[in-house]
Amino acid sequence: MKKTSMTKANRMAFLLRLAVVVLVVLSSLGVVTYAWYTVRAGLTNYAPVFSPEALYIGAAHRDLDSDTFEDARYLYFSGMDAEGADYVDKVFCVYGKGIGAYKIQLAYTTNNPFTYVLYHANESETNDSPGAVEHIVHHEAKAYYYSASGEAIAGSFLNRTIEGGVGIATDAKHEETYGSYDEVQKNAEPIYWQTSSSETGNSRGGFVNYYLLRIYKNGKATNDRETDVLCIAAKAITLHE
Repeated sequence: MKKTSMTKANRMAFLLRLAVVVLVVLSSLGVVTYAWYTVRAGLTNYAPVFSPEALYIGAAHRDLDSDTFEDARYLYFSGMDAEGADYVDKVFCVYGKGIGAYKIQLAYTTNNPFTYVLYHANESETNDSPGAVEHIVHHEAKAYYYSASGEAIAGSFLNRTIEGGVGIATDAKHEETYGSYDEVQKNAEPIYWQTSSSETGNSRGGFVNYYLLRIYKNGKATNDRETDVLCIAAKAITLHE
């Protein structure tokens, strides 16, 4: 009887270890899914960003008092009309708690010769600024308006070169993006851009900062154009970096 009891215990321990291994494998698959567009030496999570320091990316309005916000899934980049103005403005926010400083990074493919320019943005409940971007908060059906504030935010490219008069990615970040896979069309190599200086958060409490991303079509957009992938990331940094 004693031998039988030990056998059952060993079998149970084996099954428990097996369950843990299965969970680890499933978790690993999730990591692989989110690993695309990851830079080991730079930013590691893309919108929405979930980091140990509580740093997130959202779409437009964030109310710190009521803890209500627009999820990043409402950050739409579809509908780039070939007609009309030569640029389109999109608004997003970076928010969190206990973060003193952070940097923003953009990563985008180059099927279309778009130019991306980032501004700080002011939020208003009234449309009193010409060209302000309207965003209707889904959970309360209320409109907020956003306009660019000051000059464009300075930044630098981590892997861009000029080919035929347009920007295209070098292979400097290929391994971080695709690993050892080398069958990548040149326009599918993403260009990485990062803010030069740190953005200010709040190391003692919550904060929200709004940004306006201006996408210049450069007169090249057509109704049958190819699509591009654009990723927005934010990462907490220490002030001495």
